[in-house]
Amino acid sequence: MHFSIRTRLLGALFAIAIAIATGLTYYYLTELESYGSSKLEENLTSQAIALSAVLAAELQSSGTTELNDMQATALSFELARASSSITSRIRILDGKGETLADSDGTAGLGVQYAETPEVAAALRGNSEPVTRMTEDGRVSILVAYPVTLNQEVVGVVYASGTTFSTRTLMREYRTRMIILVAIAAIGVFILSDVFARRISAPLRELAGVAVAFASGDHSVRARPRGSEEIRALADGFNAMADEVQTVLSELNEEERRKSRFVSDVSHELRTPLTAIRGAAETLLEGDVPEDDARQFLSTMVRESERLARLADDLLTLQRIEGATGELPISRVDLAEIAQHAMESLAPLTEARGVRVVLEGQAPPVLGDRDRLQQVFGNLVDNASRMTPEGKTVTISLSAEGNQAIARVIDEGPGISDEALPHIFDRFYRAQASRDRSTGGAGLGLAIVAAIVKAHTGTIVAERREEGGTVFTMRIPALID
Repeated sequence: MHFSIRTRLLGALFAIAIAIATGLTYYYLTELESYGSSKLEENLTSQAIALSAVLAAELQSSGTTELNDMQATALSFELARASSSITSRIRILDGKGETLADSDGTAGLGVQYAETPEVAAALRGNSEPVTRMTEDGRVSILVAYPVTLNQEVVGVVYASGTTFSTRTLMREYRTRMIILVAIAAIGVFILSDVFARRISAPLRELAGVAVAFASGDHSVRARPRGSEEIRALADGFNAMADEVQTVLSELNEEERRKSRFVSDVSHELRTPLTAIRGAAETLLEGDVPEDDARQFLSTMVRESERLARLADDLLTLQRIEGATGELPISRVDLAEIAQHAMESLAPLTEARGVRVVLEGQAPPVLGDRDRLQQVFGNLVDNASRMTPEGKTVTISLSAEGNQAIARVIDEGPGISDEALPHIFDRFYRAQASRDRSTGGAGLGLAIVAAIVKAHTGTIVAERREEGGTVFTMRIPALID
């Protein structure tokens, strides 16, 4: 059977309160019993000492060494008369331990007590109070004190009395204690219930929030309140909820990105495939002039090459983003790989009539040499396409703080404000005039962004006031 935390807290608090109350009650009753016993022992000892001194003085004044019948009768009378005002029982014994006088009357006269431990000790000149339990559960204290004359024991004053015990208190006040315990239990139960509700309220609220979150309402958050531990639990839940919501948002965005990617790929594949199919169907019909047949075959070759480039670019993106392993990093000199990229693109840039220059110096970085050279190659290739003949593409290297900075600057018409936010999207073309037959597949800058991100860097594109575009790449520098 499962119980709520409020019920468990209520039961625990109630049990603790009852246990404490029971323990304290027993402790104080025991202390009360001990106090009553000690006070009774003090009173009996005082009475025995005082009466012993009186008897010794009486014997000394009468010149006798033992009590005679007349003295015993007088003592019995005095003890009987005093019994109405004292709660203890006093007996006077002779030197052999036989009762000569008794405050309870003549019924106890002649009784022999010499064998009892406390009287035997008194006859030897010692006084050792003894505690015994009576049949009805009360505490009985017995004090035997010797009567000495000329350093000899001639009698014993034997005083005894009873007092309450824990057992008799429980028996005599049972009804009252039951009522008090019942009242205390009700009070403890009410207080325990109040405390349990206050303690468990934040947990119940947190449980409700968790249920709502699990049901799909990811906007709910717990309100930190209550004890420090519950506040920490609420803060932990909120942090987890934020993380889950972020992950779900990323998953949804990734799902949308994949859907858009598939749509874009389908769209990109449709044009070259349509061109190839149309050319092939025309050739299959026959009776095609030789010049037209060559043109159709050239179209098929060109479009198939575009399909191959598209496949290569997609595989490159997949290797960078998706998960073919970590980049093989090493110490990289950005100036060196930028120079290599310029040299490999020299035939293209010269054919376009564009000059490429490298200036500045950047600190070394940790990275994949081939991938970073691909970044420079794509950026320079893209910039040279945009730069008119006779103009210059500049690669500028520098350092800012603990970052290596590389800028690729062209002198072209620049990118429109509408296109800047999408310039690194897959299959996006900044200029409508660059159709699929004259431009690339629209994956070059997407590959650049993926490589830079894999190196924990950033890249942005901005328009220049004097014209053209600048691509700024920032990568953590290698600190020697």
